[in-house]
Amino acid sequence: MFPTRLVAAVLGGIVALVLVGVGAPSATAAPAAPQRAAVQTIYYDSTRAAELAPQVDEAVEIWNTRVTSVKLVKGPGGITVTTAQNGSAPGTASCLGCTRGQIYFYRNQIQQSGAAPLRVIVHEFGHILSLPHPPDIGNCDKVMAGGRCQNAIPSADEVAAVQRFWARGWRPAKPGPNPADEREVLGAPALVTR
Repeated sequence: MFPTRLVAAVLGGIVALVLVGVGAPSATAAPAAPQRAAVQTIYYDSTRAAELAPQVDEAVEIWNTRVTSVKLVKGPGGITVTTAQNGSAPGTASCLGCTRGQIYFYRNQIQQSGAAPLRVIVHEFGHILSLPHPPDIGNCDKVMAGGRCQNAIPSADEVAAVQRFWARGWRPAKPGPNPADEREVLGAPALVTR
């Protein structure tokens, strides 16, 4: 009986070693792929944007084709876009880096600013996406610099700043006025660069 128990113990140990080797992760296993941050969605409602509604959609497309950490999607419950005849500036946004708020566009002030309407719209969505005004107001290469410019395409630096802000994980921004007066920014003359 003793030899039978010895054989059974040896065979049992071999089976246990095989099972442990098969089921246990090895120390050389490949590291898990890093989790990609979820894309933040910001809904916007342009039903009150009147004749500017098609340009609002165009401005959204400009941002959506350039940034991947956040997407603007038409729908209720986020940013409400409204167009009126007169106001304090060509456009205003109620917050920087937010998922709920207001954008107002004012027809007469857009016309008087000398800026392309699409540039004004892209600029205000830039605030929603987290961008303040840069120090070089009037630089036509930057939509956030305002100015009497036609360019409605954000610069590479502006796009990168939006990417960084939303990729790090959205945190609600404090609502409040923009860091500079929109009348001065959007009505600024274009800088002459050489």
